[in-house]
Amino acid sequence: MKMVKYMLTAAAGVLAMQSCLIENDMSYPRVYANVTAFAVEGQESCTINTDSQTVSIVLEETAYINSLKVTQSGISDEATCPDFPKVDDVLDLTEPKKYTLRTYQDYEWTISATQPIERYITCENQGSSPIINNDSKTALVYVVESQSLQSVTITGMKLEREGSEIYLVTDGVAASDPCEFPMEGVDALTALEFEVRYDDVSVRWKVTFQQEIVPIEITSAIPWTYHVDIAATYGRTGTPYIQYRQADSDEWIKFDDVTVNGINISASIPGGDTSDEGSTRLLPGTSYEFKVCTETTESDVVTVTTGTPDQIYNMGFDEWHSTKSGNYDIWYPNLNESYNVWGTANPGSGGFIGSLTTRTETVAVAGEGEYAARLESKNALIAFAAGNIFTGHFGKINGLGAILYWGTPFTAKPKSLKGYYAYKPVLIDHAQAPYEDLRNTTDKCQILVMLTDWTEQFEVNTTEGIFVDQSKNNTSIIAYGKLESDLDTSTSSDADSNGYIPFTVDLEYWREDAVPTYAVVIACASYKGDYFTGGEGSVMYVDEFEFVYD
Repeated sequence: MKMVKYMLTAAAGVLAMQSCLIENDMSYPRVYANVTAFAVEGQESCTINTDSQTVSIVLEETAYINSLKVTQSGISDEATCPDFPKVDDVLDLTEPKKYTLRTYQDYEWTISATQPIERYITCENQGSSPIINNDSKTALVYVVESQSLQSVTITGMKLEREGSEIYLVTDGVAASDPCEFPMEGVDALTALEFEVRYDDVSVRWKVTFQQEIVPIEITSAIPWTYHVDIAATYGRTGTPYIQYRQADSDEWIKFDDVTVNGINISASIPGGDTSDEGSTRLLPGTSYEFKVCTETTESDVVTVTTGTPDQIYNMGFDEWHSTKSGNYDIWYPNLNESYNVWGTANPGSGGFIGSLTTRTETVAVAGEGEYAARLESKNALIAFAAGNIFTGHFGKINGLGAILYWGTPFTAKPKSLKGYYAYKPVLIDHAQAPYEDLRNTTDKCQILVMLTDWTEQFEVNTTEGIFVDQSKNNTSIIAYGKLESDLDTSTSSDADSNGYIPFTVDLEYWREDAVPTYAVVIACASYKGDYFTGGEGSVMYVDEFEFVYD
């Protein structure tokens, strides 16, 4: 029995030791290993993405992708990687290279390079864009039906890297002198062959010319609020112009301020200064008909409806209500609990330190509006929290972070967001991976606008690092605009007595033909607050937001 008892005790001790070892292994802090700097000779740009752990280099045309000298290199102080390229190393990036950076965990990073080559062939009476196939070294060039293939004027050509020379090949032999453009009277009834030379490389290309019938038609009509953008084609016979009218009118209006580029026509109708109430701008929310014409022919009619100049509820931040949580007032930037248009982090932080975002009588514009929003970044005991306000609503506390729901239903297409903000930044004293290098730099505020085609609000999870991909790779984003600044606005000559300055965030439409379903508007006192990074005490005021339309 004593022996059995001893064996059980020893076994229990071993298990306890194993348990301690496992617990100790799992308790290592998560220290990210990042590439902090990288560059090579001959690059146009270099993008370091800590989320995807990639270094993406875009090279100039004249660079040698198989022999790139490294001019800048850096990884996180805590990381090691003996084979990571160092300054003055020569790198072959014809294929992506992978490197494992190590801290307590391993992080695989990929360095890759692309080398875009501009290729074009232009000629008189050109039709649709040429089809240039780099893999097969062939090109198909379209000309309009009226252009004879027996006498083509080639006005320009570039098929390989910058600085290359082009030679016409006849009966398999390249000419002794390079081509000079324009090349007039070229017989293109049969395919032409060209030899392109650069450095010690010689490449043969086959170029075919083909006639095409180009219809007169409107290819796209994109409605905005006070104008419509028209794109059309015609066969390069006659002088093109646009006619338009309200859908319920019998009177056509001629519009000849069009841009012609080969077979392509573009026009902004009515164009001009839309800020003038007496201008000829189109009416919002109205159906219009359009057609493209010449002296002898016209296209089919296309009908579109202009948008409406919608605003989001409470963009002046004048309506607020509050609830009690212990000793604190939890403020909500909405009229009452029935509204969920604007949200803040207050429900998460309020019970610990009070509201980060509150109403304030320190306004930018005197008048009917009584309040503005005051956003302050604080240490919320369990984690740093940035003062913010956003369209959507707070979900719940989740670990050290929170779940938020971004977006409010919205279908209009504004040109920009304008308003007023005041900002008093401090140095960043809270920083988490991958933004440790921002510590002791000046904090920045942020105003962000996104128009999307989501079917529902986007669920942000700051604990698990689930955020909206704000790159052009995200096809659900229709329009995007952002302002970030570390300016202490009280020092600006544009500031009013309360430190407010006016701002405009222009929206870049990544998909002009799409109609939004949701709008995300965010103001934040610390631009990296989602990553628990910012300056405790950075304060931002926002007031009188308004969408601008054209």
